[in-house]
Amino acid sequence: MSEITARIERLDRAAVRDPAVMLWTVAGICWTATVLVTVLGEAKLANHDYIFEHSTLPWPARIAAFLLIWMVMIGAMMLPTTVRMARLVAAVTARAPRPGPARAALAASYLAVWAGFGLVALAGDRWIHFTVNHWPWLSQHSGLILAGTLGLAGAFQFSSLKERCLTECRDPAAMLWRHYGRGPGRAWRLGIRHALNCLGCCWALMLMMFAVGVGGLLWMLLITAAMVAEKTTRWGRRLTVPVGVGLLIAAAVIGITTFGSAPVATWH
Repeated sequence: MSEITARIERLDRAAVRDPAVMLWTVAGICWTATVLVTVLGEAKLANHDYIFEHSTLPWPARIAAFLLIWMVMIGAMMLPTTVRMARLVAAVTARAPRPGPARAALAASYLAVWAGFGLVALAGDRWIHFTVNHWPWLSQHSGLILAGTLGLAGAFQFSSLKERCLTECRDPAAMLWRHYGRGPGRAWRLGIRHALNCLGCCWALMLMMFAVGVGGLLWMLLITAAMVAEKTTRWGRRLTVPVGVGLLIAAAVIGITTFGSAPVATWH
């Protein structure tokens, strides 16, 4: 499929504005906003735990605030991994009469999938908080929740689903070849497929953001670097196993430490 990718990317190259510029610009804005919030000492405002447990806003407003923060984080972490697909779509839609709606539908469907995952993960996070508050033993050993999340992410690195989804993400031309069609409706369905593959290989890593706190800058940097390298570099295949091993070791250390002393971490 690399030859097909090259051919598609050559279509009307002179006439097509490179979407990578816009994607990297948006990602840069999202990163800048996150860094500024952290530097100004207001990181708690970007933390979902603070929003839901300390804010006086009504619940719909809290959920809206969470979605805003989550989508800024998705913009920072996931948009860099979509550059290849965006370039391919820009090339194949260049000769369409009105390519704008189709491209917008592709982007909207991608963001919709990640917004949906964020809400599902938030519901799970609230359930965990409820469990911790009503189970004294778990409250005293809350580090096990972080250990479990890291262990889940580490184990998933070795799964066949992870590999299948990564294979699709690494060669978006194959998906484009099978499912592309003109019009916003077909673009929406293509975006859903692309987003589901992206979600399929990255959901466990992104779930870690709930364990360490949505808006955690250092974790954002590390997880973004791992996802971008896995999905877009030639040596990404060699990174999957070391990342999995590292996460499993971290999970084991935190789990052992939690049982051996006071909890070292909490679920955020």
